[in-house]
Amino acid sequence: MNIILFFAVVCIVVAKSAVAFTPGFGSNARSISNLSMAPRYDKSSDKWFPTKPEEESGAAYGAVGSLIRAGPKSFLMRVFNQDQYDQAVLKYMSKEGCSRGEAQGNMDAFFENPNDWTYYKLQEKNGGFKRDWENANTDPKQLVLTGAWSAVLLVFFGIFISDCLAGKYATP
Repeated sequence: MNIILFFAVVCIVVAKSAVAFTPGFGSNARSISNLSMAPRYDKSSDKWFPTKPEEESGAAYGAVGSLIRAGPKSFLMRVFNQDQYDQAVLKYMSKEGCSRGEAQGNMDAFFENPNDWTYYKLQEKNGGFKRDWENANTDPKQLVLTGAWSAVLLVFFGIFISDCLAGKYATP
């Protein structure tokens, strides 16, 4: 009887140990392919480095894509602090095990409004709706409407500034 009990305990311990080395299941589990694609951190240079071509800077979308998806703050961050932006994207890719596009979308949203981005991430972790930051604001109809309104405003303010400089609105 003791031998059977001992054998059962050993089988349970071995089975539990084997499960610890297998990929997890559920919404927060990462696949093996995502883990092998993660950027690597170099402690000596204190920087993240891409390990595959699809992780490099131009792999997802450019600075104009950041402007379209998240607005001027993330666009300016990307243009003037390119290294800091890339480091944030690579770190996010490594931590979350996601694609470059998803990481860029999240970092664009974070740089535009960190409080809202954090709120949405907390909601997502608590089982709420997962926002698609990678494809945010990319609907063609919305882009045409935004472009048209921008053109109208630029023309209006251009005429207004030109008239102000010419003295049209000056009072005698």
